[in-house]
Amino acid sequence: MTVDGSSDTELLAAVARGVIDLTTTQPSTFRLPYPPSLQLALDRVVLDAIIRRAPAPRSVPELLRWCRGRAPEEWMTLPRDFLTPGARLIHRAAGEPTRTCAELASLGALGVVEQEAESLMARLADNCGSPARFTQCRDFLIRKPVVLRFDPVEMLQPSRAQAWRLVKDFYGPVPSHLPADGLVHCCSGCGLLAKAETADGPWCEGGCAPDERKLEVSHQPGQALVLPLALRLFVALPGRTELAVRSRLGDRTGPFAAGLGVHQIPGRNGALRAYQVHDREQPGPAALRAAEVAAGLGGQLDVVVPDSRAASPAYRRAFDQALPVGARVRLMSVSEFTARESTDGMRRGHA
Repeated sequence: MTVDGSSDTELLAAVARGVIDLTTTQPSTFRLPYPPSLQLALDRVVLDAIIRRAPAPRSVPELLRWCRGRAPEEWMTLPRDFLTPGARLIHRAAGEPTRTCAELASLGALGVVEQEAESLMARLADNCGSPARFTQCRDFLIRKPVVLRFDPVEMLQPSRAQAWRLVKDFYGPVPSHLPADGLVHCCSGCGLLAKAETADGPWCEGGCAPDERKLEVSHQPGQALVLPLALRLFVALPGRTELAVRSRLGDRTGPFAAGLGVHQIPGRNGALRAYQVHDREQPGPAALRAAEVAAGLGGQLDVVVPDSRAASPAYRRAFDQALPVGARVRLMSVSEFTARESTDGMRRGHA
């Protein structure tokens, strides 16, 4: 526990929220004034360090350097295996908030990033008026988190015109610090924003492996449009895996809680079960958020993750270890989940 009685994970989440606030409200990390959330996070980190007689950052810029150059467990005490080895809040080469940072910033009652995505999706569902139209619009966002070159003719095609009319207000200009040499880059692997050159080579928001990272470029940054960070990371990024899950299950699955991205599917006895597709770097924060979602739904929640995540015994172990006692959450890979649901569907079809 920290000196103020809160958990160490909550303190880390507060730092992550400050980093997110800074990068979403200011184009430069050294522009004053700093967001109050970041200044308060620094004060809390310093106070905690003083009580523990540990080194402390002396300023906001130094805290940001720690977030970029040090793993969190180097400057605070965290539960074992809560974060993967070498995790950072700010990417060491790209200088951008990491997915880890966004996942931590979404924890607890003060969570901000995933909660923003939930709020925007709930608003979209209200505007759509029907589950079918909402699904169409949500799939549009999943497939188009970044529009490098806006083509009015493409957007006015009958298959897209209605969806574009309902989602266009979610899009905005590319953050001013991301274009380099007048170019905006996008990764075709994850569909998110990218940088062509860093000290470690190309970088993308989705963290694609080098062999999966192929950059597309726009020479007209003023015409490029992007979704907010919250929608890019918590709707579009897992959405590609979600589309694969839904395509394997057919029309048996549908939206359940629109804002949360939770879907439902009939179980063996006909009762509806809830599932949510995740694509998250950190198993500990993922487990805590899943427990929050399951508690809000009041039932069992299957968390479906890409096979590459579930293939790691360490990821599964850390996820299960972080779940609160009594949490009705089960982690499954895409292959496990779709195989089980396909088998259940065949059994119901032959009943």
